[in-house]
Amino acid sequence: MAKIISVGNQKGGAGKTTVSMNLAGYLAKNYKVLVADADEQASASKWNAQAEDPGFPARVVGMHAAGAKLHRELQSLSADYDFIIVDCPPSVSSPTPQSAFLVSDLVLIPTRPSILDIWEVQKTLDMVEKARVVNDSIKVALIVNALQPNTQLGRDSLEALASFEAHLSKQPLHHRQAYAQSAVVGGTVADISGAKAAQAEMQALHDEVLALLG
Repeated sequence: MAKIISVGNQKGGAGKTTVSMNLAGYLAKNYKVLVADADEQASASKWNAQAEDPGFPARVVGMHAAGAKLHRELQSLSADYDFIIVDCPPSVSSPTPQSAFLVSDLVLIPTRPSILDIWEVQKTLDMVEKARVVNDSIKVALIVNALQPNTQLGRDSLEALASFEAHLSKQPLHHRQAYAQSAVVGGTVADISGAKAAQAEMQALHDEVLALLG
């Protein structure tokens, strides 16, 4: 049965698709991986469409129409994959993330290093707590995305996130061109020449996710 990882944040622009697609691509080096594109904006599907032969290393399927029944769709596919990555829509009022969380082993919450963005993280954590009524084994990790190193804002953001009752990823993703370029080529930062720093970050995040899932 697949390990299900939902990538969610009710705020748009947090980097959900960037994390979903890069993590899926890295996992697909050694595992059979499905990306469930649950966002009606279909960013993951558009990313996948950019890939040239042999294509994106994980299968990407549009599933936003499943809505509140997404958990059933994910369970029906679980036996066919090692990992399912769910790219959730950015709306706290949408039933889709709540449905995904019901069957998720891990919820990743990326956030930009802005106090306004960080305040919104709690709303996603509240959704996770509701899901715990049914899924009491769900794990959560916060990921800082587009971090500017050696800035007061960056330091303040990390300090603020550390105060939440959730695991804060040891590996932030810094503000790097390689992440945007990976979408342009329909791949991951591993496909971007000279992107060693971004590649090291994604490998570290990949390793940390596997450790969190045991």
